[in-house]
Amino acid sequence: MKTITVSQFALGIALGVLIACSPTKFSNPSQLSGVCNASTNCVQGNGYEDYTNVPFKVGAGKVDILFIDDNSASMSKAHVAMASKFSGFIQNLDTKQIDYRIAITTTDVASVGQKRLVAIGGANPSFLTKNDPNRINLFNNSIRRNETIQCEDHITAYFNTFNVNFQSAAGYQTGYIQKCPSSDTRGLYTGNMVVSDNADSFMRTDANLNIILISNDDVRQGRYLTDSNYALDVKDTAEGFKAMMQSKYPIKYWDFNSIVVGDSTCKANQTLRNASNIEVTNQMGPAIAGGIGTEYIKLSSSAAVDIDNDTRSRGLTLDICQANYSGNFALMAVQISQAARMKVLNCTPTAAPVVSPANIPYTWNGNKLVFNAGSEGIPVTISYRCYTGAL
Repeated sequence: MKTITVSQFALGIALGVLIACSPTKFSNPSQLSGVCNASTNCVQGNGYEDYTNVPFKVGAGKVDILFIDDNSASMSKAHVAMASKFSGFIQNLDTKQIDYRIAITTTDVASVGQKRLVAIGGANPSFLTKNDPNRINLFNNSIRRNETIQCEDHITAYFNTFNVNFQSAAGYQTGYIQKCPSSDTRGLYTGNMVVSDNADSFMRTDANLNIILISNDDVRQGRYLTDSNYALDVKDTAEGFKAMMQSKYPIKYWDFNSIVVGDSTCKANQTLRNASNIEVTNQMGPAIAGGIGTEYIKLSSSAAVDIDNDTRSRGLTLDICQANYSGNFALMAVQISQAARMKVLNCTPTAAPVVSPANIPYTWNGNKLVFNAGSEGIPVTISYRCYTGAL
């Protein structure tokens, strides 16, 4: 582990001078960053990439935020709750000048198989940035899924007419197929598809990844517990998602937050109701119901370390039944801003980076600099050199 603190600053300068004057070669060169040019304050030559006075404001790092949105029937209420408080989340990130991208996918494997990310309508059709002036409205219109509303309207219209026998009424099944997304919700599977492929180049190599899943059910509606036809693929599992991240992005800092059903009381409130607040039922009971998000909670509560190398959970487990989502968004904004003290360098330096001003405490590990808590808002410059072996 390569670690340096501010008390070692003079040593860092000495090492930098030594390497600058020496023809030393390294047995394990870094890969070419692919971003060494004038815009990144970088010059390439003699087997090195030299980055000089790269600006960074502590606490204003990069984060790519992926929302995995359950678009099945009974989710429209949660969509509205999330949309109503999203502006506060964005305001929090903007106040801290965090450089974010925001994308949305769904839990419907069939539709995600055709198009990984929801067309969100910003300057880039696949994701929003802080430079999109209407980003709040674009997000709100995208997190509220038209297919969810159409499906719920179809179900409740038939229930209002045919009561508990509505699912056997003529035209119901045909209309359901045409208007409804899959009820086989697979948020980890679709998240795996998006992230492993880096769909539409949404994820940046030098950005943290923060995943926010919202669902009122378990993976595959929990049917895997009793029905072999719904057995979990490895991509449906918490362990499978962690294995994919370790394989594809072994040094990326990432969070997985779950806004889900956590207990039986919340679960009881997930049934679909019509405009008169009557529960939609069939002859067996509630026709559309939710479930505890067991597999999502397993991933969010799995062991990880934070940017200061302290033990933490992989993410937050939050309550989908929360009446006001301001609290959920506030917790996630704090999580994101704490991780934004980290600056991901474009390559792994051969010696300690030089940070100016010199009295700002930080830790160096590989291609990451982590500035100490309390230094947020301070502008610094970073100079570093990486051996690439490319002449």
